[in-house]
Amino acid sequence: MIRTLILVILLSVLVWAPWMDNDGSGALAASVFEAFGPFPSACYDSDDELLQEGLSVRWYPMGRLVHTCAGDYVVWMWGAVREVGGVYKRAEEIRAVQGRPLTCNEVLERQESRRATSTDAELVYYEGGPAAEPDFSIFPEAATQHSVLRNALRAGPTFAGKFAVAEWECGTGCQDHAVIDVETGLVVSYGVQTEYGVAYSLESTTFTTNPVEQLPELPTTRYETETVALAIARLPREYYRLTTDALSNTQYLVRLCVESSAAGYIEIEDDRLGVIHGEQ
Repeated sequence: MIRTLILVILLSVLVWAPWMDNDGSGALAASVFEAFGPFPSACYDSDDELLQEGLSVRWYPMGRLVHTCAGDYVVWMWGAVREVGGVYKRAEEIRAVQGRPLTCNEVLERQESRRATSTDAELVYYEGGPAAEPDFSIFPEAATQHSVLRNALRAGPTFAGKFAVAEWECGTGCQDHAVIDVETGLVVSYGVQTEYGVAYSLESTTFTTNPVEQLPELPTTRYETETVALAIARLPREYYRLTTDALSNTQYLVRLCVESSAAGYIEIEDDRLGVIHGEQ
């Protein structure tokens, strides 16, 4: 009798499921964001067709299943969060494996074609006054550079329509960077370090570290050229894109690709290393 009563109660709870109402979606999204961080707001199939934008919430035993482009997450009724899988795609939707590695330029081109149909397609240009002070809600550690970030904020937008980029020295041959929303003052990226600076523009969401145009000119002698080339080759060139997080509706930098800073640098110089024509 007791077992039957317990079974009836459990089935009743599962059918009633008071925690399954849609009014709690915001809190569930916040729980996933806190546990696993941000992720892209849109995902596409192999034909560049939009699969999903934002997130969806479904029933799950003793909790809710939050489906996103980054994966599936269960938020249990007692508040715990667990990752349970990735984005589902049918076999015919999966892009065939490339016969060779994609170059960063190819990665950027494909990402650009996908972005053209996403919520990030159009830049928002901010023409109002800057926020009074930087907001360190996401990156509390950025407060150590308060004056640098405040000066960049007051100078106005220089990146992706409404953002400012702050740069400061972090040692010999080292620059550190932060990205700030000029309208709200929110620091959306902090701690991107380089040796030869970054490239960005007001009309683009692309943010590149150690760009080719800022690398030093190669010396005239072969020995000196090799020394400089080897030093450049060890540096990463990282390509980021400013995107919108589906959960918090804030922007953040997503790293799209990494390559050696020698890419596009050594090849455009004359053959002082003996690598273009196969010399030894």
